[in-house]
Amino acid sequence: MGATVNRREFLEAFAVTAGLAANNAGAQQRPRIPGFEEEKPNPEDAQRYVPISDRKLRVGIVGYGFCRFGAAFGFQDHPNVEVVAVSDLFPDRCAALARACRCEKTYPSLEELVRDDSIEAVFVATDAPSHAQHAIEVLRHGKHVAVAVPAVWGSLEDAERLLETVKRTGLKYAMFETSTFRADCYAMRKIYEAGGFGRIVYAEGEYFHHVPKPLPSYKGWRIGCPPLWYPTHSTAYYVSVTGGSFTSVSCIGFKAGFPAYRPGANRYGNEFTDEIGLFETSEGGTARMLMCKGVVGYHAETGRVYGEKGSFYNGKYHGTLKKLPDTRRPPLPPGVRPGGHGGSHGHLTHDFVAAVLLDRKPAVDIIAALNMTVPGIVAHESALRDGERLPIPQYSM
Repeated sequence: MGATVNRREFLEAFAVTAGLAANNAGAQQRPRIPGFEEEKPNPEDAQRYVPISDRKLRVGIVGYGFCRFGAAFGFQDHPNVEVVAVSDLFPDRCAALARACRCEKTYPSLEELVRDDSIEAVFVATDAPSHAQHAIEVLRHGKHVAVAVPAVWGSLEDAERLLETVKRTGLKYAMFETSTFRADCYAMRKIYEAGGFGRIVYAEGEYFHHVPKPLPSYKGWRIGCPPLWYPTHSTAYYVSVTGGSFTSVSCIGFKAGFPAYRPGANRYGNEFTDEIGLFETSEGGTARMLMCKGVVGYHAETGRVYGEKGSFYNGKYHGTLKKLPDTRRPPLPPGVRPGGHGGSHGHLTHDFVAAVLLDRKPAVDIIAALNMTVPGIVAHESALRDGERLPIPQYSM
């Protein structure tokens, strides 16, 4: 309890600063962010959807910062979910999250919310540096957890701690990587499973997000952060397609000279605005994965795969498979909207809820989450070493 009090004391002192005031205003008046555009519901879903259960999963939601992710994934609209309680460290944000989720019970911190025995699962939409610790805290209290990306923040030690906790508790862990349920990535996965690619010879994943001035963030965590510490929108275009992993990487960094990336300007000692990694895959192939902030005039979260038996690019399959599997994304329950990031939000929520209620593996479980996140950490280290090829840790349950 003492740690929570200290945290609040810090926040009370911090709240008087102009920087926090600007961040709070930004949380309530977020400008348009590329990739967040809402996709319209699929009219076919009403005919295709089959209910998964007659009970409701009792969920807690934590985090309502600049991106307002706490309410963006539609838990409050899912017919098999009851949002029991919400939390944010800032009272105004906590109240706004409660309104958005149509929930009356609030807690001033995640540490207090997870003690509520009526909650079965928690969605963690807090700052990226806290994701691993917050997920561990939720699991330690006997609750399933879904978390925004990335799984860990620049720490291989946190990756090991998180994996050990998931193994020890036996609870569901899901990372909400949006590319996994983008229409093109989902189609690639189904075609791969049907044998339409064979082994992937070469894959590409791209996250172009021009940010000359960092977006507001809790304690300024976004300021000058290493690009490939946030790799999963790209790396999903191999890991989510194949279920495989990256085994080594050589990465080159680019310095666009933005103020936040100049020497001494950020806590990370990072000057790279762009990082492009060449990865070896578990199939013996090659993948180019990138995160670029310095490229002007282009935003994308996309990828392509090229295999022994076929390829997928420009939104289409080209290959030897004569009859394609059903590549449509699963139908969403009534009231659940696809949401942003290519209509992936609602699908991630429904996948997690179904994983808990039906006791099955989430689409992005702990192994997939680490296989998407950790390669970016190693890639940044490679960039700091002028592209030296480095091995990437491998994970298994």
